[in-house]
Amino acid sequence: MFNTFDSSSLSRRLRSVFWVVLVGGLIASVLLAQRSVSHLAQDRQLVLQSLLVDKAIKDVLTQLLDVETSQRGFLLSGRAASLQPYYTALTQMRDSRVALVSALVKEPSAKMPLDRLSATLDARLQELDRTVRLKSEGRVDEVADFAPTDLGNKTMDAVRGMVLGLETDQGARTTQRRTDLEHDMSSGYLLLAASLTINGLLLLALFQRVRAALVDGHSAQQLMDSRNVELALSLETAVASNEHVKGLSELSRFLQSCADMDEAAGLLKQHLPPLMRANSGALYLMAASEYQLCQVLTWGDDTYTEIFEPHDCWAVRLGQAFHQPQEAGSASCAHLQSEHVDASANVQCLPLVAHGELMGVLVLDAYVERDQHANLEIDGTRRFALEQVSLSIGNLKLRESLRQQSIRDVLTGLYNRRFFEESSQREVLRASRLQAQGGYDGLALMMIDIDHFKRFNDLHGHETGDQVLREVAQVLQAQTRGSDVAARFGGEEFTILMADITAEQALEHAQRVRQEVEKLVLRCSGKDVGIVTISIGLAQFPVHGSTVEALLLAADKALYEAKHAGRNRVVVAT
Repeated sequence: MFNTFDSSSLSRRLRSVFWVVLVGGLIASVLLAQRSVSHLAQDRQLVLQSLLVDKAIKDVLTQLLDVETSQRGFLLSGRAASLQPYYTALTQMRDSRVALVSALVKEPSAKMPLDRLSATLDARLQELDRTVRLKSEGRVDEVADFAPTDLGNKTMDAVRGMVLGLETDQGARTTQRRTDLEHDMSSGYLLLAASLTINGLLLLALFQRVRAALVDGHSAQQLMDSRNVELALSLETAVASNEHVKGLSELSRFLQSCADMDEAAGLLKQHLPPLMRANSGALYLMAASEYQLCQVLTWGDDTYTEIFEPHDCWAVRLGQAFHQPQEAGSASCAHLQSEHVDASANVQCLPLVAHGELMGVLVLDAYVERDQHANLEIDGTRRFALEQVSLSIGNLKLRESLRQQSIRDVLTGLYNRRFFEESSQREVLRASRLQAQGGYDGLALMMIDIDHFKRFNDLHGHETGDQVLREVAQVLQAQTRGSDVAARFGGEEFTILMADITAEQALEHAQRVRQEVEKLVLRCSGKDVGIVTISIGLAQFPVHGSTVEALLLAADKALYEAKHAGRNRVVVAT
């Protein structure tokens, strides 16, 4: 009797220990899954921080170039109106420098490079301000025959070197931190797999134990089967959850490395259907220029409309997931009321929102499980996956937007001076190489200035001045070939770089550009604002210079000759 009591007590203790270990393993699995999700959020934050630092660095460099351009225009023309973009660029540059310091305030290793960059910028700005002050005071003899000095070029080279160093350091820090995060995530996946394996073994042991203990009775067998099914479902759910987190992590990592939306669409078509657990579906992304939702990808047998307006979808209007009603009618989405697809209770529209902005809409013909709890769990995993995809698409669009901002002028849509300088350096090197090989037509550069631009601002206001800049820029864009580079050089000055073109063709092209601008008819508040004309200085490689700087100087001198000769004309450099 004593032995029986002792054996029963030991068995109860072993069962208690077994259940404690099993519950602890399940809790550990949940905690490890949450840790993986946290690492995903940290990885997205690192990418966003790197984008902000990159934008601030590029803004500082672009605005310094604008300051130098405006200062040069004032020294050459002596017009007080040329100082307006000079002081505007100085104000913008102060804000960009503050944004750069704020973005790197938590990076101790960036403090010394930032201090050196700030000191160099201050020295350069003081030099520019000194020449502007001398010119304003009429001390022309001290600033006569102004041209870029070796000191100014060395200062800009130093600034570019420091900016490149900051970008390189930031990239290295981001890469190192992402590497550490990926290492932690890999370790987490291994621990999660080990935890699930131990849980599986414990469940198998429990199954064997229950089966041996309850083999005597039919009711006991039914209880064992029921518990076994529940435990098997729990294990299957845990495994599915782990696979879902891994798949989502993989998708997010690849999306953050995509170059554009076309590449991202290919990845989404491969990974999105299993994550959404839907028979069929369609992904729509917002086309900002037309304010329409355009189909990017589909899967399954159903056919969906290719384009629809945002107000045609109740999910967009309500700002939340919308399940289509049983019967189509006024309460169902308009883009589903067509011959292509029938709205039903299984179809739902899910909005993709990131950074407070609508990215797109996901339409799903979803699975419907008999178990209500399973349906709730699937809806939860869908929402979580949708949040991650929305953030990844938002970050990708933000990166594309920042890239466009770094090479495009906001007002005119043309390339900015920074992009022009990089492109012109490549084209001049290419021209030199092809010229040495023989059979190269040539390279030409146009410097363009709007005649009497200050008059438009004074008589009609700055909005009309901005309209003139935009209209002229559209003409320049329309008159350039695919291989040409049309850019806003600063203020009311533009430049066009033309590759593979003879001197005769370049002159003919310049005259055509001038004539097309002269045809512009502009109206402001119902009133004509007058005729818009331009003056053009034309320089040819290598006759007027074998470097970008020499070509710019030659074209600039030709432009001022055109101004002094009466404007609205093309002058070829001598």
